[in-house]
Amino acid sequence: MSIFSEVIPAFTRNPLFGYKSVAVASFGISIVSVSVWVYHMFASGTPSWMRIFFMFSTMLVAIPTGVKVFSWTATVWKSKLHLDTPMLFALGGVVMFILGGITGVMLGAIAFDLHVNNTYFVVGHFHYIVYNTITMALFAGIYFWFPKITGRMYHEGWGKLHFWLTFLGANLTFFPMLPLGIEGMIRRVSSYDPQYANWNILASLGAFLLGMATLPFIANMVASCFVGMKAPNNPWHATGLEWSISSPPPPENFETIPTVNLAPYSYGLPQYSTVDTTDEEAIKQHGN
Repeated sequence: MSIFSEVIPAFTRNPLFGYKSVAVASFGISIVSVSVWVYHMFASGTPSWMRIFFMFSTMLVAIPTGVKVFSWTATVWKSKLHLDTPMLFALGGVVMFILGGITGVMLGAIAFDLHVNNTYFVVGHFHYIVYNTITMALFAGIYFWFPKITGRMYHEGWGKLHFWLTFLGANLTFFPMLPLGIEGMIRRVSSYDPQYANWNILASLGAFLLGMATLPFIANMVASCFVGMKAPNNPWHATGLEWSISSPPPPENFETIPTVNLAPYSYGLPQYSTVDTTDEEAIKQHGN
């Protein structure tokens, strides 16, 4: 979530909408999330009063997470959108997170949870969060901070190919698990009824595509580390403190303790509303 909140403002040139609300929501998620785990055990003879309490707490966590999704969406709204690879992975991750969150709220409802308990619906929901959201965020962060870490620019075309293969492969792999679970296919089995074959074949094809998607990523990262174009100090014209020093950072990072004169995500200021000419030229070149 923090990576989304860093990447999206940088590529929309907008301040993070409702920054203080997002910060408070982070605390809200950490507090409420410690009291949702029993929804995994609704079918294990849990007392009715406990089921109701944890159903309420499980659905309650959707409020602070919804605040974050609304913030990211509002930040994109009417923005100067730059669809570079980090932004594609961030937007793709948010879309995955929304679907994972919706299915999570569904599982928080006792009646529905009892119906799909121990089925592939649970597997699909779990992976929309743990793979589709978290991995997309990690890729967004890798591409975003790659110039800062290595002092080199990655190849934009290979990065976008990596995104589309990953996005399509992930959805083809994990979305079929949701209808499979509703239809009653139980997880943790070595074989399944032939009636579930079509969805499983689609998921298998998606898994092969998802595996292949890592090949352009690996090739891009390895090649760019050695022969990538030299990165400007701040290719994204971002406002984070790390972008105020050279790329890659010097051994001691800051020679003196830096003085912070800007509020977080100050993209509304004139000096951060557009990209410098020199940085813009560098960004164009690294896609060639």
